[in-house]
Amino acid sequence: MSSKPRPFQIATVEAAVTALTSKGSRRFLVADEVGLGKTTVAREVVSRLSRGGQKRFTVYYITNNTRVSDQNASRLVDFLGDKRTKQRALSKVDRLSLIPLDQRVDDQEPPSPLRLYSLAPQTSFPHEGTRPTPGAAVERAFLGLLLDRAVPGLLERLPDGFIQQRATVSWEGARRTAQKLMGGIDPKLVQTYRNALKARFNPEGKRPSLRDRIAAAAATKPEARTLTVLRRLLAEACLEATPPDLVIFDEFQRFREMLTPAATDRLGRALLGVGRRRPAMLLLSATPYRLYGDSWDGKDGPQAHEELFDTIEFLTLSRDIRERAEQLFASFGEILRAIGDGPGDAIDPGLKARAEATRDQIEALLRPCIARTERPPNSGQHHLTNRAPLPLTPADLRTFKHFARKVSDRNKAAAAAYWLSVPLPAQALGARYKIADKIEFDRTAGVPALGSVRRSGDGKGGWGSPKLRALQALASPPDLALPWVAPSINWWPLAGPWKDRPSQKTLLFSRFRATPQSVAALISLGVEDAYLDTSATGRRRPWESKRLAPQSGLPVMALFHPSPFLVRATDPLKGNCTTAHFALRTVSGQLRSELRSLGISVRSKPKKDAKRARPLWNLIAAIEHRSGDYVLTQDAWRKAAGSEAVLGRIIADREEIEGFSERGRNDWISAEELRRLAELALSSPAVAVARSLFRHFPAAIGSGQIDRMVWFCWHRLRPYLDNRVFWGRLGAGHPTEVVLAAVRDGGLESVLDEHFWLSLGQMDASQLIDDLGSALHASLGWFTFRGLPTSTKTVRIRCHAAVPFSGTDSVDSEAAQRALNEPDLEAPPRAEGLRRAFNTPFWPHVLATTSIGQEGLDFHSWCRRIVHWDLPANPIDLEQREGRISRYGGLLVRRPLGMEVAPQALLAAGSGRSPWGEAAALGEALFPNQTGLSPWWTFKDADVDRHVLALSKSRDVPRFDHLQRQRLLYRLALGQPNQEDLVNHLARGSDHKIIAMSNLALDLRPRFVGVDD
Repeated sequence: MSSKPRPFQIATVEAAVTALTSKGSRRFLVADEVGLGKTTVAREVVSRLSRGGQKRFTVYYITNNTRVSDQNASRLVDFLGDKRTKQRALSKVDRLSLIPLDQRVDDQEPPSPLRLYSLAPQTSFPHEGTRPTPGAAVERAFLGLLLDRAVPGLLERLPDGFIQQRATVSWEGARRTAQKLMGGIDPKLVQTYRNALKARFNPEGKRPSLRDRIAAAAATKPEARTLTVLRRLLAEACLEATPPDLVIFDEFQRFREMLTPAATDRLGRALLGVGRRRPAMLLLSATPYRLYGDSWDGKDGPQAHEELFDTIEFLTLSRDIRERAEQLFASFGEILRAIGDGPGDAIDPGLKARAEATRDQIEALLRPCIARTERPPNSGQHHLTNRAPLPLTPADLRTFKHFARKVSDRNKAAAAAYWLSVPLPAQALGARYKIADKIEFDRTAGVPALGSVRRSGDGKGGWGSPKLRALQALASPPDLALPWVAPSINWWPLAGPWKDRPSQKTLLFSRFRATPQSVAALISLGVEDAYLDTSATGRRRPWESKRLAPQSGLPVMALFHPSPFLVRATDPLKGNCTTAHFALRTVSGQLRSELRSLGISVRSKPKKDAKRARPLWNLIAAIEHRSGDYVLTQDAWRKAAGSEAVLGRIIADREEIEGFSERGRNDWISAEELRRLAELALSSPAVAVARSLFRHFPAAIGSGQIDRMVWFCWHRLRPYLDNRVFWGRLGAGHPTEVVLAAVRDGGLESVLDEHFWLSLGQMDASQLIDDLGSALHASLGWFTFRGLPTSTKTVRIRCHAAVPFSGTDSVDSEAAQRALNEPDLEAPPRAEGLRRAFNTPFWPHVLATTSIGQEGLDFHSWCRRIVHWDLPANPIDLEQREGRISRYGGLLVRRPLGMEVAPQALLAAGSGRSPWGEAAALGEALFPNQTGLSPWWTFKDADVDRHVLALSKSRDVPRFDHLQRQRLLYRLALGQPNQEDLVNHLARGSDHKIIAMSNLALDLRPRFVGVDD
């Protein structure tokens, strides 16, 4: 899918570049609505300012969410073209104080002119306050080496273990890494660091010496605080040595204190360019002011609106503009209240004219430094929400009583909230939660409980959770046990397990951290219980099946052989494919014709010859000898076999297979062999993958690429499909026949064509197969429940069909540290790996998260269903949640677009091109609009499949209605004190009046874009 900027994004880029290259403040805010591609705008700005990456240019990309950084950093340099150039532009270091280690003395390639550093406020700009942190082990190791050079003799005066801190096993590795990389350090950095130390510890240059003063500080103050000071000074020196040309603050409202550093904060002021040349600064945020809320988050208060004016003053560097903005917003708010107080549904014309005039003045004041594009409003969204009241069962009440009676009196008020949100709270809430910590829960008859031994049907009642029971009905085991979801364009009618199942993925948002883990584990367990043997003996079996192991014989080898001959010779779209039967006839005819061109005929008589059936693995090898593909595929299989003994023997035996004789002889295959060969060409998973990739990347089956294709099919696709859950869901039969039927009935080739087309906007075509392999191999994880009674053995449950997107911080941090030692490391941190896996049509099918997945992340590729397990605190959080799936080219728009253009797209794809490439071209030609929002952001019937889980008569039912009404009005509260009061005041009006008032909201689209959509 093309990632080229659309008209509204081009307009924003022009406005941003104009501001960032002017003689003014050189600061600009992109505040586009959630999901409209702020990262694309930032990428184009980086490209323009760095002259396409040819100019020496340093970018600091700062965000407090490492998951957002993992996702977006590589996208910011997409314009560079080839993969290696992009890799060299992206730094592996993750904190400011380690930037000097970024330049390697053993690098053979010249440094990239463009360099982008992904930094987090907490690690690169640590606070000296009440909770100082000592930093990472490799950072402290580097700090110690630099201190030894800057202040000779200091290390001997520091307390024992001062630099090492609590690092034990990792310390020697950290020291080796730092020592290895110190050879490339600029000598000027040592002096710069010494100067920073002097300015902090000995500005007068008097006795005691600098060395003695630092040693005394380390001895008399808490060690972590002194270490934090030394780290900040190192960061200051590194900033001076490698100053940024552009600073990008992504979702800056989460760390807005960095925009207004104190007068004593030398590091913060240096970043902003105080007293020196200011870098250009690009701010990204859909909500560039603090969110108002309710009692859940305590964010309400009259001071919240001041943050907008702080941002305006930061962007303009003008107190006068700030004061003018305050006056205009105050006037606007008074007019809005008067409109809200007016009788009836109509708005007084005089008040409307005053409101519009004031709004226009605000827009003219802010447009030079702020741009915001929004989707056209949809006032009917509440009609698209599924919110059937959830009934309570006796088991639900028993579960609540079992949990609440043990909770301390101090925490009893919170017991209901935890029970309603966290399934099996007595077992899922661990030591992290004070409400359950050190409490001994017992096992009680009639109360659902998870044990090491389970009975069939244990979880069918939702484990005492009405919300889990509703989710089990919504995302049912039959859907979750499918190995992939249905395509948006069917090449022929789906059948078997996919028939009449509009399968899709589910994104779930909750309040407590324990909820995603408990929900994902229990949903996955429900899938296992539905399709696996749940007896004690059955559970002890290995998770992976062995049905597709090489020991299963040559049929399995043929199943996962991406034959270049079959890929080139066959394409069901080049003939009649209205049904799977006709598609098979098309492929059979193509094979017959291609074999004839190779001098190989098909015998239908005599009956003896017509029924001959050599193993397909052997037959394909013989044909590839004739087609010229044998040498490439044989070499690829040798590499894939590696040290696997059984596979190695099969590949060695393949060399003994006799090929067809020289051309001119009467070589033939039987009619039965042609039938089976055609079935393999249409329904083999390996050929489906290779042919779908071939449409986007013709070199995929050629020299230099076929190795990766064979390796993927054998080491990634085969193990993924060889899953006991899938076997249980797909039905009985011979493994090869079951897999062939699944590929045909589930439209795997159509699914893969859609996925590869979608991924092309984010990576090179040569990376597609490796990226998919990484997703299929993602570590999905486990969750451990406490036993009942609590003192008994814990219960560990696999998460696979459903996974939690939380609790991965330590793994992500370890991956970032490994990147310093392994510059070519490409394995993503676990959270990013989970996101990538969810954004494929394969497992996991449910992703459960808290607010940690609420901002800046993409989950839209194969998901259009969102479940509000717990309601958000305010309408802005509601919009942020749904913005995760309402994004560029998501399933939300592809499903209805595919229905509109499928016949024409499939007809056009008969030339060998991608159906989704043709569908995209048709969509843009048939459904354009002036801004470029259609068809990829807005489209007819592109509605979020929204579900609110609330008990019957729960306050959550009217609360959600209120949130939806607030959603239409909250933008009017921008810049107003007591924002929630104003929105609630306006929301009392009729639906007609609310819609009319919502049209008075600010329009900060750049003037390059017309207002008529």
